[in-house]
Amino acid sequence: MAAHGLELEARVQAFKQQIQEFQHYLDTVSNANQPLIERSLTKILTQLDTLVEPNPVALDISRTIEEQWSTLSTCLPFGIFSTDAQGRCTYINPRCQEMIGYMLEEKLGEGWCDFLHPEDCDRVLLAWTEAISKGIPYTNQFRVITPQKETCWLSVRTTPTFSDAGTVQGHLGTIEDITAQKLAEEQIKLSLREKEALLKEIHHRVKNNLQIISSLIYLQAQRIEDPEVRQIFEDSQSRISSMALVHDSLYRSQDFARVNLSEYVQTLTSSLFNAYRTQPEEIHLIVQVDPDVIVSLEKAIPCGLILNELMTNALKHGFNGEETGEVAVKLETHSSQVFLMVENSGNNLPESFQLQKIRSMGLRLVNALVNQIDGQLSVENAQKTRFKVEFNAA
Repeated sequence: MAAHGLELEARVQAFKQQIQEFQHYLDTVSNANQPLIERSLTKILTQLDTLVEPNPVALDISRTIEEQWSTLSTCLPFGIFSTDAQGRCTYINPRCQEMIGYMLEEKLGEGWCDFLHPEDCDRVLLAWTEAISKGIPYTNQFRVITPQKETCWLSVRTTPTFSDAGTVQGHLGTIEDITAQKLAEEQIKLSLREKEALLKEIHHRVKNNLQIISSLIYLQAQRIEDPEVRQIFEDSQSRISSMALVHDSLYRSQDFARVNLSEYVQTLTSSLFNAYRTQPEEIHLIVQVDPDVIVSLEKAIPCGLILNELMTNALKHGFNGEETGEVAVKLETHSSQVFLMVENSGNNLPESFQLQKIRSMGLRLVNALVNQIDGQLSVENAQKTRFKVEFNAA
């Protein structure tokens, strides 16, 4: 009886510890069957607690409980395995065998490393060796090769188990088959690459078509003798070119939904200055932009048109043939607010100038575009004439 008692006590305590460690591990993972598993484990622990007197009947009960635990591990929807302190596999449940395709006897000990995918082997073993040596949890995703030479993706999570003395006894872990998830991710990535290629081609073609339209307008303008009518054509050509530049930026970018406004402003400003300046020696261009101001496509095109109109007005009407001066373009960002400013020395606006009563086609277009991006337009008419546009980058 004494021998039975000692055997029972040892087995009960060891088994309780194993179940409690598994309960603790279940808290770190999520599974649809987790509540049912928890109830089964609690029932087993309750039965263990009833084994007060070490006797043959109690020993039979303990064996029954072990059988229940074995049945439970067999029914679990994910794989369970355990290792010793050196990381050698000592147990895998049937679901684990089903996933990897090998029998229990084939993969005990160090043999479990044999079925790792060659490309994943080094990184998996390096991380596993560190977890074993330090006695820390282990999480990883990797591929295995089944006996049928098929590739299977597994997600593994383990937690170390400790003795009463605090030394690491081994690891207890779960394995989930995530092959379907990985295949779906690859399909999404492939679809995304195809859409990116399509968007890239669309922006390229839109840019080319806009450039063709701009060239046709230019050719038509050269046949017009009336300076005012010709100027209307040239202004339209400039606006189309500014839109084409946005699509050119997107074509060269990795992000097809957003535009680097800093780079766009610098390129457009330089292009407009070279196209409109009539006294290269007298007029100087100053460009100051904060780096990496990012806006959406919906705001980039209106911003380009706004800058086109304001710079065109400054270069065409801000100076006469006898004056020297400068045109300054500034782009600043504070928190989520973006500030675009165009200012020029030289001719000031008339004192009677009011934004609400402007009749100029260009400034009316600026007003409409500022409203389109939910921005605010203000004008300062002091020593320099400054147009300032404020809007939210989001």
